[in-house]
Amino acid sequence: MGWNIFINAPDSYHLTTTHIRNSLHQQGFATFNATDLDLSDSEKIDLISLCELSKSLPLDRFGEGGRHRSYCEGVWHRETETIDWKTGHQQSDGSIEIDYHQGSEYQPEFGGVVRKFLRMPDEILNKGLLNKLIWHDLSLTGMAEHYSRLLCGVHLIRMQALPGKPAKITPNCFHRDGQPFTAVHLIERYNIEGGTTHIAPPCYANCQLEEVPAHEITRFLLNDPLDSYIIDDAAICHYINPVTCDENASIGVRTIILIDFTPLEQSDRCSQ
Repeated sequence: MGWNIFINAPDSYHLTTTHIRNSLHQQGFATFNATDLDLSDSEKIDLISLCELSKSLPLDRFGEGGRHRSYCEGVWHRETETIDWKTGHQQSDGSIEIDYHQGSEYQPEFGGVVRKFLRMPDEILNKGLLNKLIWHDLSLTGMAEHYSRLLCGVHLIRMQALPGKPAKITPNCFHRDGQPFTAVHLIERYNIEGGTTHIAPPCYANCQLEEVPAHEITRFLLNDPLDSYIIDDAAICHYINPVTCDENASIGVRTIILIDFTPLEQSDRCSQ
């Protein structure tokens, strides 16, 4: 497996949004939106392009239907402020896949299983919008101040609901991810109900929604493009309820970019 250097830190990397970072460290999560990200005209065009590119994502083979995904991961280096993306493993059909692993304590449905996802194409990895999202999210975590190398994972996930066929996340319960920080950015949403984010104390990980007292849950909905949140995995657990298609609609869609950061040494231990 080789590496390609694609992303360099933008000039705005060190200009973190203080109120978002404070909320994250005080309550274990924080929400923000497109206004906080201050998109350039080219980044707005990238957003439209991502909506189109997501239509061709392959079906996620793990879990129930309705979820389409590509993935890539790379190593961030503090010294050079670059990310080296893994090139992946070429398959017999010419496609390129990336291995993805979560422990069973974080993924009760597929924990301990090496899942294989289509490698995110360079066309997406090279987009200025993705560059901004990665470095913005990293600046919120504070991890760059404490580690020389981090594993950065990026998922593009399209939840596609059909009449009578909801799309579900995996695991379909309150859970933690296993990566210290994860950010979620809405790319598009239309013709759907659901997809509400639920936040609870970490002791409720692996519980169903009805098992968690209502007063322990904070709920919010990502509704507009680049509505976003970031979570501290040690401080909270979270759950996204299934996405259902609106009445009289032929299809409903919720597309997100998910970005996570893990100290490289911790990532190595989790993969063993």
